[in-house]
Order: sequence, then C-alpha cells, then structure tokens
Amino acid sequence: MRADCRNAVPSIVADYRATATIDIEHDRADLAAGHRLTLPVTVLQQDWGSVLGFDAAAVWRPWVADLHHVTTRAGHFMAEEAPADTAAMLAELLRR
Repeated sequence: MRADCRNAVPSIVADYRATATIDIEHDRADLAAGHRLTLPVTVLQQDWGSVLGFDAAAVWRPWVADLHHVTTRAGHFMAEEAPADTAAMLAELLRR
C-alpha cells in the first residue's frame, strides 16, 4: 500500500495542477476548433454550487448537445454520501 501511495501522490497532484492550468488552455483551443463531445453527458452538481454562483451546466453546455443537469444535496464525495442517487444518475446516463 505504501509503495502505491508513494507513486500515486505525485500523479494525483500533477493531475490537479494540470486541471487548473494547461488543461484550460487545451480545452479553449479544442472548443475554438469546433471540437464537441458527441456522447450524452450528465452533470451532477451539489446544490450549494449554484448558491455560490457556479453553474456547471453553463460550463458543459458549449461542449455537448445532449446535456442533463441535476443538483444534489450530497457533499463533495457524492458516491459515498448519496450512493442511491448517484447510481440512479449513472444508470439514466447509460440508458441514454
């Protein structure tokens, strides 16, 4: 377990760093080039996100035609805090 954590942590940190930096640049270039997702997308957002002014659906809307946006009262780790709701959303997405 320790060996896995020692190797995994730098990758996890690099992934978070890329999300806040170079990934944004790459996403903007893809969007400007007209690249879009052709598969259905479900955005499951905590209800407090919209209270804070974050509109996850608005972020995803330019990328995808088949977008389903749902809010939940679950916290940061939805799969643990609301497993039935999360599973239902996944099942609905797979049916689409």
